[in-house]
Amino acid sequence: MLEELDTTRSLLDDALNKYIGICSTHKINLQAVVQSSVRVQDLLKQAKHQLQLIDSYYQEELDRAKAPLQLRQVLNSSPTVSLTVPVALINNLPPEIMLRIFNFVVSTKSAVINEKKSRWTILNLPKHLDRLSRVCSRWRQIALASPTLWSRIDLAHHHRLGRRLVARAKEYVTRARHLPLDILIVAPYFDLLCKPADIGDLSFLPPATPIRSLEMFTYRGLYDSYFVSLGYCFKNCAPGQLEQLTIWGVNTGGLHNLVFLESTERPQQHDSKQLDISESHLEAVFARISVLRLRCVYIRWSSKAYHNLAELRLGSDSIYSNPTISESQIVEIMKSSRRLRIFHFSLPITESLPMSSPVLPVHLDDLEDLNLRTMKGEELEKFIRWIEPGAKPLQLSVRSCESASEQLDHFLTHSNVTRLRLVSPHQYSLIHFLSLVPQLRVLVISGYYSLSGGPIIAMPEYTPYTNLHLEALYIMNGSFKRTELQELIERNWFQRLVFWDIELDWEEPYNEKPNIFRFLEELPGCPPFTYLTREDPNPTSDWENFSGLCDYHCH
Repeated sequence: MLEELDTTRSLLDDALNKYIGICSTHKINLQAVVQSSVRVQDLLKQAKHQLQLIDSYYQEELDRAKAPLQLRQVLNSSPTVSLTVPVALINNLPPEIMLRIFNFVVSTKSAVINEKKSRWTILNLPKHLDRLSRVCSRWRQIALASPTLWSRIDLAHHHRLGRRLVARAKEYVTRARHLPLDILIVAPYFDLLCKPADIGDLSFLPPATPIRSLEMFTYRGLYDSYFVSLGYCFKNCAPGQLEQLTIWGVNTGGLHNLVFLESTERPQQHDSKQLDISESHLEAVFARISVLRLRCVYIRWSSKAYHNLAELRLGSDSIYSNPTISESQIVEIMKSSRRLRIFHFSLPITESLPMSSPVLPVHLDDLEDLNLRTMKGEELEKFIRWIEPGAKPLQLSVRSCESASEQLDHFLTHSNVTRLRLVSPHQYSLIHFLSLVPQLRVLVISGYYSLSGGPIIAMPEYTPYTNLHLEALYIMNGSFKRTELQELIERNWFQRLVFWDIELDWEEPYNEKPNIFRFLEELPGCPPFTYLTREDPNPTSDWENFSGLCDYHCH
């Protein structure tokens, strides 16, 4: 049908062109016979007749041809097909749809702490709800009728908005109508030349308030006012309601910033910060926690807070901000939380059993993320023998051992490691580890420096792993020789390559991006790659970070 339509249109084009040509000839003839009045009258009569045909008959016929071609009107008149998209004014939407939109807007998370370390600019607490409720009376009515929208409370120490946030918290708690609250307390960077400002009166929680999560992040030491805020929240928290507790000190530095929380009913210890709360109430508040993240501020190892956890993060990369824990204490914690899914552990262990001592490993069948990257050598060997993961895919962060490790080898061969971050590998550890995890999909090589020795994958007497197919290889903060990188790419092990903060050969200028790009582009068979400098975000930050609170709180 379409071919026939095109053919007919072509004939119409030819006819119109011929008609236009004859009309032009008619004009010439009219000019030639202008002296003969009789012939002029005949030609004018013919021209008038043709103009009438064009204005009436031909135009009507063309309109008749156009009508069937108005396909959009045809489809819109069909009960089953429509090309028009109805546009509804947002205020015409029913309240339940508006509420879903409000919940979506409020649930979007952005970094609370940005990279500008100015006292006035680094805090980015969400204001979506305040703005939504002020658009119009209908929006405000819908927002106020939904207690779930008001259940997040934001507080800030050392900030000009601190007291206003407390006033806002009082309004939010009232509007939440006894629903479980999520409380975030931030103590950001501040001007060291100015006296830290307190956030004022904290009377925004009624007694026995259900608190679902409590998070505190500090960026400049630990001050008494921080513990006043924590103690106030614990004291007014209904027992058995708290599910998530995060107390995270960032860049605090120094042993004087390491404390344990405990009740005033306990004897004062040199490393403790006492809260004016009974021991029984504090333990009742901790009893139902399933997510526990502590750095610089800790809870005594015998507490119920360490029971029945799904996520546990203890310690930091800094040796000056970590307390010690005995081997028996950390093993008891694991036994009390056999459903652990995420376990990040960075504390020095004391009183370890000798390597020759038999141990009964703790079965952690749900384990999905194990981070032990700060442990070295014998300490890692002694600790990892206590863990026996299940069959779930495991993300593992571990430091390379300088010599053969029977315990680590046993762990790798009996685990389903699909994502591996290997810190400070040497020339034999990488190839050895890869032989133990054939199911690996993502590999991160961090902190490798080709200062001496052979290539990182050099084992000429061994033909390795033709069946290894990685989705991605990340090479992070280190130095590679060109020959090493070329050898790695020629193995054809991975589909994608990502660099972050690396050098190629020591004689090259630091992070010469054009040189690295040129070298990689000229390598035959090089997979798609991304090159990032230290100024770019760490592409593996999701291995450490646990929220969108800030861009660098775990560094």
